[in-house]
Amino acid sequence: MTHRLALSLIVGGSILVFAAPSVAEAGAVFTNFGPALSYDINSGNPVGNAFDGNDYAEANSFLPSFSGSLQSLRIALSCAFSCPGAVGVSLTADNADQPGLVLESFVVAGGTLGPIATNNPPLFLLSVLHPSLIVGTRYWVAVGAGLTDNVAWNLNTTGDVSDQAISTDNGATWFSPSGNTPGALEVDAAAPEPGSFALLVGGGLLVSLIHRRRRSQ
Repeated sequence: MTHRLALSLIVGGSILVFAAPSVAEAGAVFTNFGPALSYDINSGNPVGNAFDGNDYAEANSFLPSFSGSLQSLRIALSCAFSCPGAVGVSLTADNADQPGLVLESFVVAGGTLGPIATNNPPLFLLSVLHPSLIVGTRYWVAVGAGLTDNVAWNLNTTGDVSDQAISTDNGATWFSPSGNTPGALEVDAAAPEPGSFALLVGGGLLVSLIHRRRRSQ
């Protein structure tokens, strides 16, 4: 199923109507969840306080299987001990095989996380900015928390071995690839219908030509 919007422009008293790009329903550009969004409920990479003096952040890399705009993330996070604070989740660009420029960020109340060793539903994070994802380009999803929280990013059980990064200073610096098993993650995106972008560009060119004509008269 697709959705199409009409774009109306008024130029010199004339109304021009163009079809905006149709966007297909969101689909997974990457997932390492098992069937029915399953994951390792008992094990996870530490986020926040692991009781060793470090403030951990974790990041998974992924390569989108098609180009499109981010629609949502699903991520398996659990509370390992105590989680009173906020947990930050970020989609970032790649910077030499490490998390780079933040493209969109989300904040999760740590108190909403279910306890580890329980089959908690993955968190569902809905995109507001809809950053573009380009097929075959590396991106990262990073998770961080403060020292008041002891969070686990539950591991995937599908054999995914994409590069994983770890930070001991809440994302200020990263070590990658860490060799750790990536946490369970799904990235959903929506792609424009083929040809619709060209239609919109063509409409813009037509408006430009009309303006030039009127100026020359």
